[in-house]
Amino acid sequence: MAFEDIIGHDRQKRFLKFFLENKNIPHSFLFCGQEGIGKKKTAREFVRHLFCQTGNACGTCRPCVKLDRGSHPDLVIIENERSIGIDDSRMISKEISEHPFESEKRVIIIDNAETMTTEAANALLKTIEEPPPYNHFFIITSSERDIPMTIRSRCMRVPFSLLSAAQLEHYFRSKKNIDPKKASLLSSISFGSIGSGLFWLNEEHFSLRLKLAAIISGRSDGFVASSSVAEMASLTDRTAAMYLAFLLSYFRDLFVTHETGDMSLIVNTDLVDELNTAKYETEWVERSIKRIQESIRVMRYNVNRWLTFENLLIQITGNR
Repeated sequence: MAFEDIIGHDRQKRFLKFFLENKNIPHSFLFCGQEGIGKKKTAREFVRHLFCQTGNACGTCRPCVKLDRGSHPDLVIIENERSIGIDDSRMISKEISEHPFESEKRVIIIDNAETMTTEAANALLKTIEEPPPYNHFFIITSSERDIPMTIRSRCMRVPFSLLSAAQLEHYFRSKKNIDPKKASLLSSISFGSIGSGLFWLNEEHFSLRLKLAAIISGRSDGFVASSSVAEMASLTDRTAAMYLAFLLSYFRDLFVTHETGDMSLIVNTDLVDELNTAKYETEWVERSIKRIQESIRVMRYNVNRWLTFENLLIQITGNR
């Protein structure tokens, strides 16, 4: 892997290379942007260049090999889907108080930083205010507004943009050897995110997406079907977010179909026939969109995902 192998983000890569070349690296970066677009991968590539004995991420020197194996002692990665707590912050504080084991630098990557508890965020703030000079932080988030301003103000902000459909299609065709038709569909339903595309590349996830569409359209009906799909769709925060995003895009497609009749604007291109023949009232679509948006907001808190998703499907299908 090299910076050149990371899809898109040319401006961000040039920006980071500047710091590497000038050996004047900020102690804290804030990488922000939609989930799954390459923020963490870019941070790891920066670390490879920083730790590499040649400075070029050669892939063969001892530090590069250890990074590839995930065993380099001077790279600390914190990533929790649900919550980053005070114990994580204390562990970071203990790590940075000691000199790096093998390299001249230590890097701490905090992924999903928006999940930090208030206690953890306060402890991290104290840590990054005056860190020893050999420590560098990469704080990565898909929800910048949930990172306290006190932390954001102490970081070098690097915003990441969505990838284009062309970039996504190129990735799936050249890197994943996906046939052109499937690659085109994945680029459409991924909303600028490779991570989202990889999620839908999973056959189980894609199949459940189609079952969800069948329930919404009325081709598959009943409480049992809705409850079963809701359970599978809400197994994790990640799956719940992905299927809620799909529902939002599906109803957006219904609205576009009804209002414009322009099928070229459809996101879910594999469901064009179903969208074109569906019978519904515009008011139902608008109400459903509002309910989905409310569910997305609710899911940000520690709620029963299954129950929330199940109630959403019942409300939508019960008022079709």
